[in-house]
Amino acid sequence: MALAFDKVLIFGDSITQYAYNQDIGFCFGPAMQNIYCRKFDVIQRGFGGYNSDHAVLMVDKIIEQETMPTSKIKLMVVFFGTNDSVVPGAPQHVPIPRYKDNLRKIASSAEQAGARIVIVGPGPYNHHQGIIGREDRAIERTTLRAREYCDAAIELAKELNVAVVPMWYLIMADLGWKEGDPVYGLAELAAQNPLTSYLNDGLHYSDKAYTVEFNNVIKAIKAFYPELDPATVSEKLPSWDKITSPDVLRAALE
Repeated sequence: MALAFDKVLIFGDSITQYAYNQDIGFCFGPAMQNIYCRKFDVIQRGFGGYNSDHAVLMVDKIIEQETMPTSKIKLMVVFFGTNDSVVPGAPQHVPIPRYKDNLRKIASSAEQAGARIVIVGPGPYNHHQGIIGREDRAIERTTLRAREYCDAAIELAKELNVAVVPMWYLIMADLGWKEGDPVYGLAELAAQNPLTSYLNDGLHYSDKAYTVEFNNVIKAIKAFYPELDPATVSEKLPSWDKITSPDVLRAALE
């Protein structure tokens, strides 16, 4: 069918759930919808507070729901690890070996469905921003733990030879940080640091961080899956100026 749109599925935790919040400006979700407009449907499945243990239980049901005889999932952007990386003993914690195994299972489900996958690794955490009003939970997260889980996502993507978007390193590079510099976001460093403009509450993304995510997801798609490059995927139906008669459109709809 001419109007059967294949799909891009963005699957993750609260950073994916909030990726359509127009109150903060530029957002990842609408940007993906815009760049694939008339090409693929972009489906958002973001679940605040969820970790990769939850994700691996859900992924097959979500894929089944979005797979139809006339359309399939072409690409999955999978972003878990932010909650997995809380300290052991906190409710959302998932150890790194199990986190990697969960991502491996999610990638396998995507492959079985015929979908390509982009794994997004967790971004940095800004301690002083994150504890405002949450002082009782101040030690649940650290940016160094987030980095470890981002490293795990990189390792797993390399093992599977799939695309990865390592947000910890990409955000830090975007704000000018280099290896060997003091790590912004640590409790022992100054509260005022460049991360405050990338994170709304020390954890969730501002428009600047979503811009980094979007630009690098598209870059990864172009590098790993050129057949899904939005610049080369054809639009559905002819442009208006090519419809010289109703019969042209009728034929295109067949």
